Amino acid sequence: MNTAFLDAQNLAWKIHHVESGFAHRSLLHSYEAERKKVAENLLDFDAKYAALFSQKAPAAKDVEAATQRGAENTKVAEEGNEFIKTFKESCEFTSGYGVAYNPNSLNWSSSHPAQSSVINPKGNKLRTGRILTNSNVTRVTDANVVHLEQEIPVNGSFRVYVFAGKPATTKQALDDFAQNLTKKGSFFSTYLRSDIDQVSYHERHNPHSHFFTFCTIFAEKRQNIEIARDVPKTLARYADHVYADDIWDRIVPDSKASSHSKMGLDEEKGGVVVVRPDGYVGIVVGLEKGSATVDALNEYFGAFCSKKLGESKALL
Repeated sequence: MNTAFLDAQNLAWKIHHVESGFAHRSLLHSYEAERKKVAENLLDFDAKYAALFSQKAPAAKDVEAATQRGAENTKVAEEGNEFIKTFKESCEFTSGYGVAYNPNSLNWSSSHPAQSSVINPKGNKLRTGRILTNSNVTRVTDANVVHLEQEIPVNGSFRVYVFAGKPATTKQALDDFAQNLTKKGSFFSTYLRSDIDQVSYHERHNPHSHFFTFCTIFAEKRQNIEIARDVPKTLARYADHVYADDIWDRIVPDSKASSHSKMGLDEEKGGVVVVRPDGYVGIVVGLEKGSATVDALNEYFGAFCSKKLGESKALL
């Protein structure tokens, strides 16, 4: 069932973007390239699992041991029973979290047309073509602790997560990022809503474009963040998507900004993560002063968008 849902989602958002005039029609070819491999893996897994089912069932005590994470008897149970071993090894795949798409125009790699030096910053832990790492943050507007990866609904938009590091360190870079977003020819300005002047003040996710939603995450305590002061006007329009990275996480217990750390982004300088509408990481870019960050994203989106992006387009 997980596979069927992901099949439908993968195809649906791509058809939507092509029919809406956002993406080039060639994007549809990526559906088979990405999902066929998953289907083949599923068939192989089902065949192996079915064969194990037909064998002697594991003892109840072994099944119980297998669910006790980190227990010593779990290791014994795994070694003594192939069924349990296969079950545990396949949990990521059967849940849908183990899907890994190969490089293409959506999933950046060293062979992608976008070749800016700010792409894939040093320390980055995220893998393109994999689901975004889960993390908890504090929403600034109401102090609620939320799952960052679940904050944007499945609305067909690319999710642009601006990990803004320390406000005192990144203020200029963040201001430059917002300024370059609004330049003619950028991926953002090229695909603005036609009804942008009539958009409701209460529109949380897509006030500017149907194809992008922005989140800004500071490596700072919530009480030290002021949206009017720290967030540029364009990004401040997404006030409900401004967060404080101030929640402790046992995976990175020594980090003061666990979400930044889990992504492999510098807690001072931050970075920008673009996530596809289906939740998979597309590209990771450094948050730099000047136009480099937006230029890199123009190159990335330009690989599959229907319109020319960047300076060359603006000069036409």
